[in-house]
Amino acid sequence: MLRSPTTILLAPALLALLLSSSQAQNQTDTFSPVTRWDRDYKIQVKPYAMPQAGTPGLQSFASGQVGNEWVVLAGKTGGMHSFETGNRSAWVIDPVSKQVWHRDLDDPLSGLSQQAVNSLSGSNTQSYQRDNTLFVTGGYVYETEEDNFTTYNNLTAVDLPDLIDWVKTPGTQMAGNTILQTTGETSSSGAYEGGLFQVTGGGMFEVNGQTQLVFGQKFEGAYDHGQSYQKYTSQVRTFEIDYDHEEGTLSYTNPEIHPAGGDPTQFRRRDLNTFQVLSKDAAGDDQLSGVALSGVFYQGEGIWTVPVEISEDGIPTMKDPNSDPDVFKQALNGYECAKLGLYSSDTGEMIEVLFGGITANEFVDDPSTGNLEYKSTFPFTNQISAVSIDADGQYSQTYLGDMPSIESPLNTDWLFGSNAEFFANGDLSLLEGEIIDLDGLTERTLLGYIYGGIASATPDGGFGGNSIASSQLFTVEYVLLPEPTTLLIWSMLGGLAITARRRRSRSV
Repeated sequence: MLRSPTTILLAPALLALLLSSSQAQNQTDTFSPVTRWDRDYKIQVKPYAMPQAGTPGLQSFASGQVGNEWVVLAGKTGGMHSFETGNRSAWVIDPVSKQVWHRDLDDPLSGLSQQAVNSLSGSNTQSYQRDNTLFVTGGYVYETEEDNFTTYNNLTAVDLPDLIDWVKTPGTQMAGNTILQTTGETSSSGAYEGGLFQVTGGGMFEVNGQTQLVFGQKFEGAYDHGQSYQKYTSQVRTFEIDYDHEEGTLSYTNPEIHPAGGDPTQFRRRDLNTFQVLSKDAAGDDQLSGVALSGVFYQGEGIWTVPVEISEDGIPTMKDPNSDPDVFKQALNGYECAKLGLYSSDTGEMIEVLFGGITANEFVDDPSTGNLEYKSTFPFTNQISAVSIDADGQYSQTYLGDMPSIESPLNTDWLFGSNAEFFANGDLSLLEGEIIDLDGLTERTLLGYIYGGIASATPDGGFGGNSIASSQLFTVEYVLLPEPTTLLIWSMLGGLAITARRRRSRSV
């Protein structure tokens, strides 16, 4: 993550944390109320040990999953400001058997070109999985042989079973067609800048067979040299991927741009949480679309607060907070972080749970109040929140608690979640969009795991010195409660304060 070139320049994996002492110019001056989680179940997070497994510390990576085996590519091996720590290995992690395997992508037996290896060592790529294929676009890349930083313009298709076999079988040749790549065309009409896939820090998912590449930016040059070039896309780029593993073909068709040329007044965003959502259509059937929350930077230094809804055709829309004061304004977990989606077809409610990361508001560490307080420095946080969308399309936000307390070498708690990933339990049957079926959860259930990301020992990350790429795993469980509780928390709008004591514990 970085600042605008006119201010402080930071790494692509991280939100700029040094703002002025006064409040940044955010999209809105206030935030919507935050209430305490009051469901008849809780989301419980616990540390999960992988002794002797050699789990790597990685952040801002691309990942896929086959059963209970995870494939992790690209990303960084260092913490904040780790410009040149690109991951050049393919990793396979099995949390059930507690085993880890890896092979270097520049192993001669991979058969990959230097350019292909570089593209799969970038940070903040966009990726999603279709069946057993992982698709990856863009990413900010350090080209070691050129000593150059750039955003790549590649679409990559990875056959996950083939790659897993290669990684777990040393000395073997990578099977043909395991990794295929194509480049994106440039626009002759000026609808977008650079190549179609030349994006870093955006989101990507598929809706009804159409891939949506959401927001992000193109960045050229090193962040810390002052001679760089930055261009936000401010748009959603859609296309259809044509891929045949057996034939060894990869291409794309029907690219469309929404809006052409971009709209920075609404969509100049990156390093944000984008995800698929389920909702009811006019006939009462479940339909898939997309949502983008918060993100940076508003007017070059602040945060966005109003969500963007993305139609099944890839058209983004944002409600105007100036014309409607009741528009939802996100208060917590604004930066890209580990997340999971829950949907109830019975009620039509979609819930996205956000784990840690970076936030604009935190609870004051005072057990007598537990009030929310605006933080102009946008600190790393262990807070867990949820953004809910009801059957009428109304948004709300709740606070669930904190990530488990794990002590850092500075005798502070590590702050987890930023650029981490959630991996679903391989035994779960997921809904469309890899969303968990809330109606099917009737007992204590392992939903999945959180892995990787940036772990910071201080709220500001210590500008690189106090943060690492995390190797920590956590389990995430659905746990029924005997009695739901209701507690309203102070919001920046209403000024309401809780009276119960907030206790700090080692699990949520």
